[in-house]
Amino acid sequence: MIGTAVVGEIGKQDWIDQIADPLQRGIQSFLRRAPTVAKLLHGKFLGHPLHPVLVTVPIGAWSCALVLDFAGIGRGRRLHRGADVTTAIGLGGALVATFAGLADWSLTRGPAKRIGAVHGAMNLAIAGLYGASLAARAIGLRPLGIALSTAGFGLAGASGWLGGELIYRYGVGVSNDACARRPEMQVPVPEAPIADAG
Repeated sequence: MIGTAVVGEIGKQDWIDQIADPLQRGIQSFLRRAPTVAKLLHGKFLGHPLHPVLVTVPIGAWSCALVLDFAGIGRGRRLHRGADVTTAIGLGGALVATFAGLADWSLTRGPAKRIGAVHGAMNLAIAGLYGASLAARAIGLRPLGIALSTAGFGLAGASGWLGGELIYRYGVGVSNDACARRPEMQVPVPEAPIADAG
């Protein structure tokens, strides 16, 4: 599969470590000095990571903004205002989710660290696109604002896929004994059947 190959290639790019390692050390150092903050960002009070919960805010807000943007073309200011507000809410939610994501990523190693670094860099680009979109909207360049946020939405889909790979392929944020503790709750997922070419 193309997706597996892409993730595998990202995981092999050890040059990413030159950027990721100092950043991880800085985050780890901060979290060691602020254990209460670390517990909050890791979602200890929830019993599972906080980051996946928080990313629902930007995903939901930006999905609404996309619908409102396109529904509002040629229809007036009310839908435009709603699109602008939900775009801003999404950007604020993404900022909050970033802190929890960085805390979780600071504990990763090897390929997961590199994939997480690319995921984070993509999210930074997405935030830049949505920030530029808000700026364009504010000065009356709505078509440009819509184009920028639509590009951001597409990139968010790709970044979200990488986030899913981190959880489901690499187990980031998953308890080490999750399967051992509740084997009766595990349902084996069959491999997809291969279509008969003949």
